[in-house]
Amino acid sequence: MRVIRGYIFAFVFVFMIAEGLFAQHTMTSSPYSMFGLGEMASGLYGQNVSMAGVSIGMRDGKLINGENPAGLTAMDTCSLLAEASAFIKSERYHSRGDGTDAFTGNFSAFSLGGRLMRRWYAAVGLIPYSFVGYYFRTTEDLEGAPGSYVSSAFEGSGGLSKAYLSQGFALTRYLSVGVNLNYIFGNMTQGESQSSMAMARKISGSAFHADFGVQYHRPIGRETYLTLGAVYGYKQRITLRSEVAVAGSDAEATYEKRTERQYLPPYLGVGAVLTRKKWTYALDYRFRQYSVINSDESRATFRDAHESRLGVCFAPGGFGSDSYWKRMAYKMGVSVAMPYYLRWKGGSGFAYRVSAGLDLPLLEGRLNAAFFYDYLRLSSDAMERSLLGFTLAFTLSERLYRVKL
Repeated sequence: MRVIRGYIFAFVFVFMIAEGLFAQHTMTSSPYSMFGLGEMASGLYGQNVSMAGVSIGMRDGKLINGENPAGLTAMDTCSLLAEASAFIKSERYHSRGDGTDAFTGNFSAFSLGGRLMRRWYAAVGLIPYSFVGYYFRTTEDLEGAPGSYVSSAFEGSGGLSKAYLSQGFALTRYLSVGVNLNYIFGNMTQGESQSSMAMARKISGSAFHADFGVQYHRPIGRETYLTLGAVYGYKQRITLRSEVAVAGSDAEATYEKRTERQYLPPYLGVGAVLTRKKWTYALDYRFRQYSVINSDESRATFRDAHESRLGVCFAPGGFGSDSYWKRMAYKMGVSVAMPYYLRWKGGSGFAYRVSAGLDLPLLEGRLNAAFFYDYLRLSSDAMERSLLGFTLAFTLSERLYRVKL
């Protein structure tokens, strides 16, 4: 049982370290992260960022697949895998004639995985769930005073994180199932100030949640393999507790504690991966029911989202004695989402992402480097966003012959 105790210790250690890192840094600068649960995390961590984030049908000996836990059963049975991801990104927002630029970066994910027993695999980790990060100013006409204006400043930071324990079970030679046991938690701050008034709001929330996955994997020809996968996550209530402080020009302050009921959006996804010799082709489709999220702003509502992702990988698969270039893998991908989850004044929108990267052998593991470009547009000139980012994911493989059960 040494391996199981090691997983428990590693989970606690990763949770404590990563919680502090996530809490201290802002991972977005989107003004739309002030609504609902913030901007949902996507595409900032993992080995397959360069393949547009395909995951539902992915399985590999050195891949910790937290998106579909059934894929854990492909991990090397004699290795303990550890993975860490980091990113940097430059963002440009444009809305009704106004524009803003921002540059952000941070560590984004930590995970640890391997085999516990025959047919039983597990992983633990911490990843971002949503981000809050914005600062902007507005100027509006003062009601009842023509020619007078009032200026307001809005700012916010924080977000939610997800700590997870993944379990994967190989039921047969070809069929695997898995479950993620998740703990969603985090803190957010929001502020609004005018010349004679300032409001500060601190929000905290937590919830337990589970999601499930299945994969069917088998050869269909010589050096040709097909994997079919599916994932499902149910709707889960999360209670947000907030403390609001309001201060006026007379230096008096009032405090109010409130409880808000929110929901984690349910989702359903299917995927397929075809591997033939040195090539891998992957396709994912996801549906997320964002309409269950409540918004404090009457003009902004959430609508359901559909997203398709396509990824391609070429891996020459050279031996250890071959040149370094032959031992690399080359990846690219594209994703399209229509409509985007946020609707403003009845409008809709669309988004797409293109990505490319390299899988580099390093020490006893892999270094995955990826560039990606995101474009998002909401109709009626509500918002246009362009984003250029770079991610690194390092996966270390530690041989554990003596402690395997």
